[in-house]
Order: sequence, then structure tokens, then C-alpha cells
Amino acid sequence: MEADAHSKINSGLKLLSLYLKRIAHSGKDCVQLNEDSINKIKSLKGLIKSQSQIDPNLINKKSNSEASALNSIKENVSTSKGLRKLGTLREKIVFSSGNANADIMFIGEAPGREEEIQGLPFVGPSGQLLTKIIQAMGMKREDVYISNIVKFRPMIEGKSQGASNRKPTINEMELSLPCLFEEINVVRPRIIIALGGTAMQGLKINGTLSSARGNVYDVQGTKAIVTYHPSFLLRSKKPNQDKRKLWKDMMLVMEILNIPITEKQRNYFK
Repeated sequence: MEADAHSKINSGLKLLSLYLKRIAHSGKDCVQLNEDSINKIKSLKGLIKSQSQIDPNLINKKSNSEASALNSIKENVSTSKGLRKLGTLREKIVFSSGNANADIMFIGEAPGREEEIQGLPFVGPSGQLLTKIIQAMGMKREDVYISNIVKFRPMIEGKSQGASNRKPTINEMELSLPCLFEEINVVRPRIIIALGGTAMQGLKINGTLSSARGNVYDVQGTKAIVTYHPSFLLRSKKPNQDKRKLWKDMMLVMEILNIPITEKQRNYFK
């Protein structure tokens, strides 16, 4: 119960911090609160007061436990006989990055060349764009959790791979799903964002990406939405139009998490 209360306090303080930062950036020198907002702050204050005697070591133990659990999952992926038997994935594992207590979990399909080199997901051009998207939401990469369904760069047979990448197959994703689901259970995000149609398909969300956008799904008992993969925006012939669509998906996430959206944010890419 104490750990659950700490999670609620942490979430509440993050929302309050984001709101106050936006007020500061807007140049306003006062804050107007409605009755509902006042009651929420009072509730948060009461929760903090009731938990003031929590042993601070509890928080560290929780973080250490999650880190240990994620390392265990990473080791299981690294030594997976099923994945190795495929012979279609390269050797170096690219596991995840970010905050293991995050409210938001981004899930892509598989690492590419840059990710394989650095050993981290979404660090190439697509990753740089994802960072900008996260910042536009009022957060940093360190505030969210980023992963892929398949943790190894898919191999291209019959030639030197070089910088070429390919999408993971259904079989590669299905063999990778059990470990991803374990990962979700450890992080326990409030919402999952599937990046692109391949990740959507891998997470067993049916339909086309266009028809899936704007809807809320269930993945391992967690709310999930679907949006474009950043790489799609990089090669889009209508970049502003498609960025606006993606941004609408991010505003949906912010609304689900009760993150205040400024007027400036509402007008991005219009």
C-alpha cells in the first residue's frame, strides 16, 4: 500500500510540476484554479501528509527491484534459444532506455543500425525526432520509457547489410512478445504508445494504422494508443500534415494522463 501511495504522489507531483512550468513559460504571474483543481491539490496534500513517515529506503528498494527485474528480462532475451534458432537476427542486444517508473512507454518495432552501434533504442534520426516530440509534450527522454518489440537488429541475408534495415517478421515479434510483456509488467506505465503499423501489429492491435489512430486499446491490462513511427514523418511528402496527426495522438495521451495542454501546444503544426 505504501508503494502504491508513493506512486500516486509521484504522479500527482509530476502533473503539478508540468502545469507550473507551462504557467512560467507563458509569462503569466498568477494561477487561477477551479474547485475541482483545488480539491485535487488538497487530496494530494493529504496523501503526502499521510505518507510522511514512509521509510525513504522503500523508494530505493522499489527502484532497485525494478532495475533488477529489467536486467533479468534482458538476460533472458540475450540467451533466448527460440530467438537464436531463427538465425534471422543479429547478435547485439538493444534493450531499452528511460525511466522504469514512467507513466508513458513508447514501443517501436526493432533497432536499426544506429541503435545497434550505440546499444540504445531510438538514437538515430527517428530517435532525434522522437526526442523533440517528447519535449513538445513538456517532458524529457528521461521521463519516459522507450523500448522495441524485437531487441535485435533484423538481419538481411544474402548481402553485406551495411546501413540497410528491415522490419521484423511476425514470427520474430511473436517470439519476442513474452519478454516485452514481462517488461510492461515491471514498468507498469499508465499508457503505451505503439510507434508505427509494425509495432501495432506486433502488439496484436488489429486494423490499419489509419483506422487505429484515435482509439484506446488494451495491451497487458494497460491503455495503449497507436501513432506514426517517427521515420514515417521523416520521409513524408506532407510532413506538416502528418506531424499534426501525430501531435493529435500525443494530445490524446496528455488528456488521458490529465497533463494540461497549453493553447500554444494545441496549435502545433496547424
